Amino acid sequence: MRRLVVAGSAVLAAALLGAPAATAAPTVNGTKTTPTKVDARTKQILYYLDLSSGPQEEAFSVRFLPPRFATKGGRAEGESIDGPRKIALQGPGQLGQLIQDPRFDQPCSDRDAAFHGYATGPASVDVILPPNASTTLAVRYLTGRRAPWADGDYRLRFVVEPKLVGTYELGSPFFGRQIAPFAKRTRRTAGPKPEGRLGAHILLSTSPSGTYGEARAPRRIRRGQRVRISGRLLPDAQGRRIDLQVRAAGGTLKTLTSARTDSRGRFKATWTPRKTGVQEVWARYPTQRGGLTADSTSCPLRFQVQR
Repeated sequence: MRRLVVAGSAVLAAALLGAPAATAAPTVNGTKTTPTKVDARTKQILYYLDLSSGPQEEAFSVRFLPPRFATKGGRAEGESIDGPRKIALQGPGQLGQLIQDPRFDQPCSDRDAAFHGYATGPASVDVILPPNASTTLAVRYLTGRRAPWADGDYRLRFVVEPKLVGTYELGSPFFGRQIAPFAKRTRRTAGPKPEGRLGAHILLSTSPSGTYGEARAPRRIRRGQRVRISGRLLPDAQGRRIDLQVRAAGGTLKTLTSARTDSRGRFKATWTPRKTGVQEVWARYPTQRGGLTADSTSCPLRFQVQR
């Protein structure tokens, strides 16, 4: 199981302005991240949330929604927030139970090694702050096994909610807590920018359009029908080689052709299927000069080739 580590450092108190005590909401702001840039060498990101309370003790939960990027592990794993072995606050306040909800995506191919990464489920933690308190909550996010994409969004969304998510017994400070109502708030922290050595992100499309993933039946086409393949490489780069590949379901990849990107990173090719059955179209960025790490499309486009 992954671990969520919550740490802290002293911060300036942020007072609530004009909110009545009965409905006062805690102030939670995501102000800092470490590092400020991510590339192929980055293993983790720390997000810092500044917490402060009003004139009364406040209890609430914070729900973390991590970036959609590679988890640390295979496609069957749905966590990349590193938790919950140790949870701590520096300064006044108490943390309750951490509830983590792994997300298991529908696989879009049986080629596990080809996938760039998978979404993760949210994690929620309960918090009690005494009156007029301030502290910092830090969340560690594992970036995974592949280099980040240039178009990736690495901000951490979080939701502050007027409820507790854990289950507590008599004697716990969280047991039987009365929660003052306030409006649920969804916000984002700052986020590091992809910069340096990045992964090659290939956007692939076909005409007629193939089916993305295994959740739906593959697109039916005729044997001998020409399929136009097009795509784009991110970040834009000219003269880069893209290998277009085809495989029968459960079989091995065979390179159909190689294309070169234009000044906008775009490429084109054609495919005329000669065999019947389920066929998958893949695109791959092989190792080459230019500073991008090798990568492939996250999911293939699937066809049911008929006579």
